[in-house]
Amino acid sequence: MSESGEMAPAARQSRRRRAIICASFVVLALLLLAAVAAIVLLAVLRPRDPTTELLSANATGAAPRVAFPTVSVQLNVTFLLAVRIRNPNPASFRYGEATTTLLYRGAPVGEAVVPAGTVPSRGATTMRLGMTVQADKVVAAAGIGGLLGDVVAGEMEFEARTDVKGRVTFLGFVKRSAQARSVCRIAIGVPDVKVRRQECHSEARL
Repeated sequence: MSESGEMAPAARQSRRRRAIICASFVVLALLLLAAVAAIVLLAVLRPRDPTTELLSANATGAAPRVAFPTVSVQLNVTFLLAVRIRNPNPASFRYGEATTTLLYRGAPVGEAVVPAGTVPSRGATTMRLGMTVQADKVVAAAGIGGLLGDVVAGEMEFEARTDVKGRVTFLGFVKRSAQARSVCRIAIGVPDVKVRRQECHSEARL
């Protein structure tokens, strides 16, 4: 047998090993690329919290008056709120009809309906809400004594809570539920019915 004939099987085996090593490197590289792509995709598709912001708050009407000898409360106050919802996601945020509840001393005294809508990707939309304070519920929440105390102090503080539930859809088929809540505290003066303080913060959950 010639020397070249003896070397042929060894050469074939060496080429086979090199092919296996090259294939292993290719598979490893593909796996690494797939892992990186998955990480990037998860980062892109990870929804971020929609946020709410109180742009303005105004109050109109008449300050509370207590009539005697028959104890009765006359109150006519309407709040006009402008609340902006921001959507930081690269997909639109679609929400259903929601409710803004107005509270006085922790008890509901009025509400407004927030119509369903859509916030564009990385965009914002502004909601304008009008809520009238219901006098009987104010009295029930504070009692005559508590209401008189606020009137004498010259200030009444209310809280407006908005709970907006919706969905963010990525790539047309990946859907994630989202819920944005805002809590706004508004203090009005008595008897001028002017907004003296206002603050708002978001409570979002995904």
